[in-house]
Amino acid sequence: MNAYDNEDNFEFEQSIATYQKAVFHDKQYIQLCQSGDIFPQKGKNFYFDEDVQIAVFRDNHELFAVSNICPHQYAAVICNGFLEEKTVTCPLHGWIYSLESGKALGSNARLLTYHIFEDEGLVWLEQPKKTRPLWLENF
Repeated sequence: MNAYDNEDNFEFEQSIATYQKAVFHDKQYIQLCQSGDIFPQKGKNFYFDEDVQIAVFRDNHELFAVSNICPHQYAAVICNGFLEEKTVTCPLHGWIYSLESGKALGSNARLLTYHIFEDEGLVWLEQPKKTRPLWLENF
């Protein structure tokens, strides 16, 4: 583990600690927000640290959670994308990603996906993990 990992892990862990946690089906989840905070056809960004940001969407009453960071230009803009038929289009360069799999249409690029669900008016998100961004792997 290098200095980058230590510094970023601290911010990330501090952020995660502010959320209520619960275990469902042997997986750790965080209580992200109230159901009414996620509007139809509009993304909402949840910031944990610079590298872990999650865009949540409600598309036809179904919730989706993907990385807010587009792998094309490493820009935190996916939450501002255009939704259509369980896809989101990045507002910067038009790359289209499946909200179900995270895969870019016509490319090998992929957004991280997270399990998300609603229960009794609350939105629960699979607890994100801190991982080293792919673009840093060669440094």
